[in-house]
Amino acid sequence: MLDKVRTWVNNHQLLVPGSRILAACSGGPDSLALVHLLNTFKGEYGFQLAVAHVNHMFRPEAVQEAEFVAAFSAGLGLECHVIAIDVPAYCKANKMSFEEAGRLLRYQYLREVAARWGGAQIATGHHRDDQVETVLINLLRGAGSGGLRGMRPLNGGIVRPFLSVSRCEIETYCTEHTLNPCQDSSNFETDYLRNRVRLNLLPALEADYNPAIREALWRLSSLVGDEHDYIARESAKLWGTVAIEDGSKAIINSKALAELHPAVQRVCIRQAIEKKHGALTGISFGHVEKLINMALFGIVGSRLHLPGGLTAQKTYTSLELGVADACIDRSTVHSVQAAEFAVPGRIMVNGSTVTAAIVTELPTRQGRDTAVFDLDQLRLPLTIRTRLPGDRFRPLGLGGSKKLKEFFIDTKVPEAERDCIPIIADCQEIIWIAGYRQSEHGRITDNTKKILQLTITKQGEF
Repeated sequence: MLDKVRTWVNNHQLLVPGSRILAACSGGPDSLALVHLLNTFKGEYGFQLAVAHVNHMFRPEAVQEAEFVAAFSAGLGLECHVIAIDVPAYCKANKMSFEEAGRLLRYQYLREVAARWGGAQIATGHHRDDQVETVLINLLRGAGSGGLRGMRPLNGGIVRPFLSVSRCEIETYCTEHTLNPCQDSSNFETDYLRNRVRLNLLPALEADYNPAIREALWRLSSLVGDEHDYIARESAKLWGTVAIEDGSKAIINSKALAELHPAVQRVCIRQAIEKKHGALTGISFGHVEKLINMALFGIVGSRLHLPGGLTAQKTYTSLELGVADACIDRSTVHSVQAAEFAVPGRIMVNGSTVTAAIVTELPTRQGRDTAVFDLDQLRLPLTIRTRLPGDRFRPLGLGGSKKLKEFFIDTKVPEAERDCIPIIADCQEIIWIAGYRQSEHGRITDNTKKILQLTITKQGEF
């Protein structure tokens, strides 16, 4: 398996000398083998390696699994970052499935750790069978070429060294190297779509339709992936002619768009959305088709609101994509009563996710979206809410208190946004106007021993 992975890594240039790799490890066979193999490769390829583990607080054995991963990493001489996140509570509060919420919160944490470690790449243990399941699931959902190509070897700072090897090969590797991975009992629960595909659908397709269905789906992902990447590359060359950026907007020329093949039209629209939104989160095939129809045949002045606060507007000659005048969809905004905020933990308020983590050192880069406190000076539990009449707080460095309303006016916070901003407090007073200013209360001093780091990630920044 080593030679197979090495060939895959070399073909796709996944491990670069001098780089840093953060391996996501659950403790299962795939991720445990990943950490072990990368540790074997780090001298050969000249990269640094660390490990990260997320306890989703979903199963009783999760605590032991976190301890196992930390001990396994220490045995290899690797630094291991571990966090416990109350995913069940997040699911309940945000009406999300465990799979969806777990993935969202897991990758948020991995990206935070990778960023703190100098912009490291994240390595995952996704393998060939995972790819087959992903392609089949996307096929069932009616995905286009972007979905049928499945996971990419290198995408968005995530590297997947195992995509060329099967689950069976990885299990054999674990046996040969005396690795004793944890077994996740939830992998056999058919409540989850991926489990049903793996345990029921794929075996039925193999038995009744095509014994080589896995190879066929793998080949499909490779062929479609190459064609998708080619169209995307050629479409990117059109940027500056068919579409341009003008300040906060992307402007798509309707006449130039009409001359393109429909496949290229769709990619151009998606690329314009990515430039303005940063991602295609929430954007469906239907959205793209509506935008194309609007650009080619829409009534001048017509508007279409898109997920993530984007708005499309038809002009006489173009389609303009940009942030909505009121960046927040008012239908999704609501006042939030004070709710306890676990430390460490995460919670979502009005489309923003606030994370609490206990860290050992101050972040190298600290902007408005991050605040740090002396944990010993705070009175837990923390609570999170939106503003209330008469709110006051003591902005760090001001030397006194201030009405929250006056702070918003002085800081030029748009009135439409003020009811949406998360307010975090301990049992004494407000400690952070999330994304704007932290309080004098709990400030870091030379005597600080435990650091609480709060981070806000706004919608569309995941």
